[in-house]
Formats: sequence, C-alpha cells, structure tokens
Amino acid sequence: MMTSTKSPAPRRKKKKTEAASSAVEQASSRLRSMAMNAEEGGLLGSEEDLMNALGVSRPTLRQAAALVAQDRFILIRRGVNGGYFAARPDSTTVSRMAALYLQSRDAHLSEVIAVAEPIRTELARLASRSTDTAVKAQLAEFVSQERAMQESDYRTFLRAERAFGRMLSTVAGNKVLGLFLNIVYDLTAYVGQAEDVYVNRPERVELYRQHRLRMATAILEGDEELAVLATRRCSAIVAEWIHEDLDETSSETIGVRARAAV
Repeated sequence: MMTSTKSPAPRRKKKKTEAASSAVEQASSRLRSMAMNAEEGGLLGSEEDLMNALGVSRPTLRQAAALVAQDRFILIRRGVNGGYFAARPDSTTVSRMAALYLQSRDAHLSEVIAVAEPIRTELARLASRSTDTAVKAQLAEFVSQERAMQESDYRTFLRAERAFGRMLSTVAGNKVLGLFLNIVYDLTAYVGQAEDVYVNRPERVELYRQHRLRMATAILEGDEELAVLATRRCSAIVAEWIHEDLDETSSETIGVRARAAV
C-alpha cells in the first residue's frame, strides 16, 4: 500500500495564517510603542517610511495600523501632507463600552452619581493639599471667571464642569482618579441622556455653580475639611434633584392614567 509523503494542505494554510497574524501583532506592538514615545500629533512617517522601519509589507502594515488606530494611538491621514501621526486615547474609549454595558442592564443615573461622589471627594482632598502654585493658578483663573459670570447657560455650564474636573485632577496630581472622573462624566452623558437634571432648570445650574465655587475656593485656600464638605454637598443636591424628578414623573404618570380611566 502506497502512502503520500506530502503534508496536508490545511496544515500549511494554518501555519501561514498564524505567521501572518504574528507579523501583524508584532508590527502593531512596535507601531503602538512608536506612537506612545512620540508627541501627540507628531508625524511617525509615511506608509513607505513605516514599511521600511518595521520591515513589513504594505498589507501587514495596514492591518497593524488598523488595530493601533482602533485603540486611538495613531491617526492616519491620506493624500497630500498625509501619513501616520501619534495620537492619544481619551476617556470615551473606555466609557462608551462601559455605558453600553450599563444600559443593557438598565443602570440608573443615580448609580453613576453615587460613584462620582467618592472620586470627587478624594480629588478635592488631595487638591487642597497641593503646593503646586502653577496648577493652582489655573484653578484661581477658573474661579475668577466663574465669579465674573452673571449667569451660565446650559452648554456653557457643562463645558465649565468638564474643565473644572480636568483642573481638579491636575491640582490633585492623580491621573488614575482623573481618568475615573472623566469616565463618570462620559457615563452621565450616555446613561442619563433622558434624566438630565439641569435641562430647562437655570435655578439648579446657578445653585450648583455656587457650591462648585465654594469647593474650588476651599481648595485654593488649602481648607481640606471645607473642600470635602462642599464636594459632598454638590453630589447630594444632584441626587436630591434626581429623586425629585423621578417623583414628578411618577406623579404625572399616575395623573395620566387616572384621567384615562375617567
């Protein structure tokens, strides 16, 4: 009986596929490192430059680049003045998936607010201990602008809240807590789209701004106890408004059903 000495074709294809996958993974790892070691927005090179630098083919580079771009570490521009540019992921990369997860499990805005309170409190505590005059000067400028503002419209208020969150984490000197706070802000936008307590409520916007000013002022003065108290009060009033709105919605629903029954 004769036997064939040839290797099975599927096995050869599997080895080729594994080799190609390994080449893509190695190229993406090196490309990601190049991006992380470059300044944000810096040119890493043209497609030809990177093919030569990484020693890979065009299809391998493009597959690797797609993976790295998905992680927001590079930006690819085609055409004149195009090329591969270093980028940095932001909190939305994480929070979008987290928001989808929470939405699929019917998470409520109040749960997100509850998480924000201990994060902001710890950031306020750390920030009040800061001796970095340069970063505290930025916070002082924010406070000055807020005091000079007679009133704040909804969108201006939201932008100021995000700016304050960034400054808070900078003054506190804790990037991890800063990331968590950004994620909470993003989650609030995703999860709480239908539950925003500030829409068409200028009196709430103004009250929250006043509490935020007290918090910022206490941080600038190095008053840790007052900074913590003001931070907790900010979270408490938002929680109160959420429950108020829920009660109003429930009352309206009951009234509609009663009228329908009549």
